[in-house]
Amino acid sequence: MKQLLIITLFALPCLAKAQTQPSKKEQTAVQQLVIDTFQSLLSDYDSTKMDTYLTPDFVLLEHGEVWNNDTIQYYITKALQNSDRAIRTNRFEFIKMEKSGDMIWAAYKNWAIWTKDEEIVHRMHWLESVVAVREDEKWKLKMMHSTRIENE
Repeated sequence: MKQLLIITLFALPCLAKAQTQPSKKEQTAVQQLVIDTFQSLLSDYDSTKMDTYLTPDFVLLEHGEVWNNDTIQYYITKALQNSDRAIRTNRFEFIKMEKSGDMIWAAYKNWAIWTKDEEIVHRMHWLESVVAVREDEKWKLKMMHSTRIENE
């Protein structure tokens, strides 16, 4: 009995750690969710994809502002009114992911450049995190936090 207790005490931290790491497939799915969300909503300005990538109660903490789906819809609508807008290209570096049940949070760095006539007109860099939840076997973003980083 004493040996079983000792084995259990050593095994529990290992089991707990295994339960907090998303599988490679889940990591890839959440990374792709982030990439696709930025591409569809903030580069292509395709508001028809909001339900695909965001939960109805999605919230974004954007550099001191609170955004929701209505705010994002308004942002996309305003962007589409500018026929001379620059093209946004995104790049991501994922730092860490953790899983708890049907929820994964991810931390990453995000860079964007805007080009017009093949010339860079603006650059931005952020440190961000997201909370993704699984709904009907599909991952969606429930929350995002974004902090701007001064350009180097």
